[in-house]
Amino acid sequence: MNDYQDNPTYIPDQTLLGQALHRARVAEQAANQAKQDALVAEAIERAKQEEIDRAVELSVQNNAQLQAQRMGFSPNRFVSSQSVGMIAPPEVVASTPVRFNGIEVSGQQARDMVTYGQWDAASYQKALAEALALHGYKAPGSFQKAR
Repeated sequence: MNDYQDNPTYIPDQTLLGQALHRARVAEQAANQAKQDALVAEAIERAKQEEIDRAVELSVQNNAQLQAQRMGFSPNRFVSSQSVGMIAPPEVVASTPVRFNGIEVSGQQARDMVTYGQWDAASYQKALAEALALHGYKAPGSFQKAR
């Protein structure tokens, strides 16, 4: 079938069959356009949903309360100073003597030993926590229950 766009000298078929074919062609073009519009709308909706999913995942990753729940902490449980223990002030930490290989050394001497590599920091922190626990304190930065 030809139409005016293909052939400028085209004269439309005025028979019933010609008119039916013309209407079918127009309907097919309308259906193809509707299909294209639906595909575009679906792609836009899919992109919006992916953006929402990414934002939700980012929000979940940054939600400390939800992360705590996932790690097994109950949201109804709260931490009090009694359950944590009192954290030692800096001046108490500085003046607390600690044990190094069974020998009691001053806090400053112990920190110097860590600085010069004679004692590793983890062992010093453990010894400091034990020394502070004897006086009912917690080492700074520690949330383990006091002994």
